[in-house]
Amino acid sequence: MKKILSVIFAAALVASMFVVGAVSTSAADDYTIYFEIPDDATLEKLELESWGSKVSVHAWNDAGNLNGEWPGAEATHVEGNIYSYTWTADSVPTGIIFNNGDNGVQTQNIDGGETVSKTDASKTVKNPAIEWGKLYKATGEGIEDGNGNTNVVVAATDYKTEEPSATESKKEEPSATESKAEPSDDKTVATGDTSAAWVLLAVVAASLGTAVVMTKKASSKD
Repeated sequence: MKKILSVIFAAALVASMFVVGAVSTSAADDYTIYFEIPDDATLEKLELESWGSKVSVHAWNDAGNLNGEWPGAEATHVEGNIYSYTWTADSVPTGIIFNNGDNGVQTQNIDGGETVSKTDASKTVKNPAIEWGKLYKATGEGIEDGNGNTNVVVAATDYKTEEPSATESKKEEPSATESKAEPSDDKTVATGDTSAAWVLLAVVAASLGTAVVMTKKASSKD
């Protein structure tokens, strides 16, 4: 019996190693960055025009431009003034610039380097580095780049980490009409992405098969 339990434990350990590896790979492939359009008051202070509602993302690495030529590819609207863009593991950028579609407003480089002023080389600003999953927001400051343009200085902050306010936490009660709604005849159940579940099921099945074979071998030797 001890041999059987040892075999089952070993099989479970192998299965867990596969699952952890799969989860780690999935997390490593998530290269998403968020950006919040600066408000008009901030841009007016920097003597820049209103941003508008378009957000383009110019990105590059050692191989060249990743989203095509300037101004890059259009970002995805998330909510309010927040937009996002996601890269794949085989095209991770080393530098990013958010802009309003080549209409005169853009952020500084997000690359961890420095922006050097054209008119005064002593005025250098450290660019923020790329931090995946972070939200980049305007700090209220600007920096003149090498082309003499004023770029919006941004900084990385956590995204969606604030606690909901008392008002937000109070969910609206369903009305009498809504609460008496008859159940739908539609039996369809949304399952979402089942790929991870199938991988886990396959791993468990393989582990159980291994456990059975090894158990039989162990029993034959007893």
